[in-house]
Amino acid sequence: MSARAPYQALSRLVGSIGGEGFAAAAFALVHEAVGADHIVAHLAGPQQIRGLFTQGLLSARIANTINQRYLERYHMLDKSVASFRGLGENEAVVTRFDQRLNASPTYSAYFFERTGLCDKLSVVSNRDEGMAFCNLYRLNASGPFSKQEFLQAQALAPVLMAAVWQHVDRIGQASLPIVKLPPGFEAQEQRALRSLSRREMQVCQRLLAGASNEGVALDLSISIHTARTLRKRVYKKLQVNSLSDLFTKYLNAMSAVVSGGS
Repeated sequence: MSARAPYQALSRLVGSIGGEGFAAAAFALVHEAVGADHIVAHLAGPQQIRGLFTQGLLSARIANTINQRYLERYHMLDKSVASFRGLGENEAVVTRFDQRLNASPTYSAYFFERTGLCDKLSVVSNRDEGMAFCNLYRLNASGPFSKQEFLQAQALAPVLMAAVWQHVDRIGQASLPIVKLPPGFEAQEQRALRSLSRREMQVCQRLLAGASNEGVALDLSISIHTARTLRKRVYKKLQVNSLSDLFTKYLNAMSAVVSGGS
């Protein structure tokens, strides 16, 4: 790699702010400077999570599918999002994926085992208007990020996130893909969700993310019988009769509860 390569990539990123080539330029930069194989950027506010871009060596079909599923449901199983709040308020920070924090076989199977990804670094920046984070991924063939690459990501973080925020300001947040909250649900659906016990909430999150009774049991280290019993309690408290009813009434409400850090 040429010593000038990261600087040339940085120049292209700055020049692409506000344009259609920003995602490609951001990937080229993190690929050259950190060795990332893919980058995904999101914005999270108190009531929503938005997708900014996904770019890299994963096929476009796989990348777009898992990004959409993340925005729709799987962010509810990503405990990193809540842990990011308050980080990077003065300067962007980098965190390494912690399997203990996200000890969900359902989440890991969907985003790592099925895709061939093996490691993730998150670059996080918080502002008054919300939180931006870029997830940098490595494929199995490349192996996990090294300590040196982590340090390089830390050095790159302030510039990368400054460019991301400038890009967001330029294009306008309203133009981004978003998980929206339907009007009028907050008073009733969120109150109902918060009436669940901690364990019932965990079960509900996994059901809404698409986990079966077996998946819920595996994720929470409980028996299938206990998972079924808790599922019945959730249905009774939320006054639904089927998984379809649960999705229809509570998917967006749960998204808001989780995105809000509750």
